[in-house]
Order: sequence, then C-alpha cells, then structure tokens
Amino acid sequence: MSAAATAPEQIRATAQSYVDALVAGDLEAVMALYADDATVEDPVGGGTVHEGAEAIRAFYSTVTALKIEAKVLETRVCGNDLLFNFEITTHFDGGSKATINVWDLMVHDDEGKVSSMRAYWTPENMS
Repeated sequence: MSAAATAPEQIRATAQSYVDALVAGDLEAVMALYADDATVEDPVGGGTVHEGAEAIRAFYSTVTALKIEAKVLETRVCGNDLLFNFEITTHFDGGSKATINVWDLMVHDDEGKVSSMRAYWTPENMS
C-alpha cells in the first residue's frame, strides 16, 4: 500500500460531493472528482464504458443538464473503494418525474481521484 493512500473520510466525502455536483448541474465539479484516465460504466451491463476524461465529460454533460434532486442514503469505504447508495429524482417538462435507487462503486487512486465508477441500477429500481 502506498504511503500516499487516501484517508477513508476523504473517500467517503466523494459520495456527497458527487451528488451535490449532480444536483447543482455542475459538470466541472463532477469532472474534478475523476482521474484523467478514469472509466465510467452507468449502468453496469448497459454495454457502454466511458473511458477517459473526454468520454466521461460527454456522458455527464447530458446528466448535469437535467433538473434533479438526490440524496445519499448509505456509504461504505473499504480500502480505496467507496460503495454508496443514493436516490436520484429527475424532473421532466410537464411535471413528470422518475426516481432511481442506485448503488455506485467508485474506486479511488492514491491521489483521491475516482479511477473507476460503476453504477448498479436497472429499470426495476425506478419508480
């Protein structure tokens, strides 16, 4: 293990920082969480893994354009891994909305940046 390992509290804080950035629609704040060579798979099994900053930026540019609210429900830190459960509600024009319960697994590098994010949700997790 590297002497520069990230503290569990810093890793845990990523969950709230991530959710806050999504709610604020702040693409730059989302991108600041990720390492340049990170990967994002959202949802897991969806067929697309976004690799590198450019692909991740393109993915999150659509997410941060939405009007959403979200809250972190539970977090667990094991080593450099952060597993957290959150609920995100997207509001659409016309008053409709969709809520998804998601588990994200974020692996952090020794600088505290997210090197891999995998989001676990399926349509059965939507209401």
